[in-house]
Amino acid sequence: MSVSYFIRYEGEPEDAERFFSHYRTQHAAIMRQYPGIRACKLHHPVPWNDPVNVNKDRVLVLAELVFDDIDALNGALNAEIRMMSREDFLNFPKIIDGKISHLAVETETVF
Repeated sequence: MSVSYFIRYEGEPEDAERFFSHYRTQHAAIMRQYPGIRACKLHHPVPWNDPVNVNKDRVLVLAELVFDDIDALNGALNAEIRMMSREDFLNFPKIIDGKISHLAVETETVF
């Protein structure tokens, strides 16, 4: 099993192109230095149709940071480089009517 740390961005950025460009270049370069990190994935919403009435999420992007285990995640979260990524967040374009949340999960593959 692996552990993923999800950062969920909700809302609309003032400048989407600059937001994603900054995330993919500067911000990712900092996160790449997290000790024990295996991958950074950005999950982008796509238009979809479900015949069942479901609550559609309004996520802008869901970032996933992957680690081998909880110890590796906690090591990264407590590393000095993490504070650099938090400071870098101030360089992002503002997200209008947005909310950012974090979640750590253990991943179990069922099939």
